[in-house]
Amino acid sequence: MLHQFFKSLAWLEPVVELVRLGVFLAFLLLLAAQRLAQTEAARIRRVRTLAGFCVIVTTAVGITQIDAWPFTNWALVHGLRSPVMHSYEIEGIDAAGKIWPVDKAVLQPMAAEEIAAPLGLVPTLSHQEQQEVARWLYDRTERGRRMVAAGERFPPNDKFLGPLAAPYHFETARRWKSRSDVPQTPFAGVRLVFTTWNIDERDRRGDAAIERRVVTEYRPHD
Repeated sequence: MLHQFFKSLAWLEPVVELVRLGVFLAFLLLLAAQRLAQTEAARIRRVRTLAGFCVIVTTAVGITQIDAWPFTNWALVHGLRSPVMHSYEIEGIDAAGKIWPVDKAVLQPMAAEEIAAPLGLVPTLSHQEQQEVARWLYDRTERGRRMVAAGERFPPNDKFLGPLAAPYHFETARRWKSRSDVPQTPFAGVRLVFTTWNIDERDRRGDAAIERRVVTEYRPHD
């Protein structure tokens, strides 16, 4: 309610931005003051001041539902979670028919979670359209395989800074860390697999609780 009321007041927007800036600068100053305290007593007083400031701002953010970074209402994750989770995997198929899990870093510079929603629409596409999507996945996968097989730095975003490169919001498991993680010959195909599991069931049974469904498969020589 309050959030919608404040949003209706257009003239208030620049004021809110200035308040946000002030909150952030005050937060930095209180942090610096705590670090620069000369005595233990002074440090305790400044820590208490910082804690009080955080409580007050967090309460204000909670009441108004207006973020003031780094203080946030985390609206993105409000609500009850579903016990059922959904994800996807990309799998490469070598000439002998062996299945290789594909490192989702082949999708860079796109993040794995960003492309999850578009890939979720693949079952609604025609067969030809599904093949176009799968061919795109194959091209990305094969390019990544060649890089890893040749000993080049992978993934591409880490080319210059390596482990110091900026991480993505949600990191996925790195599956291609050495040449042994990929076949030395081109993939014969690639497939998109949807996975579903119940969180509690997976806690009990591990990966055996994951249900898998192959959505589409692409083989360049078929």
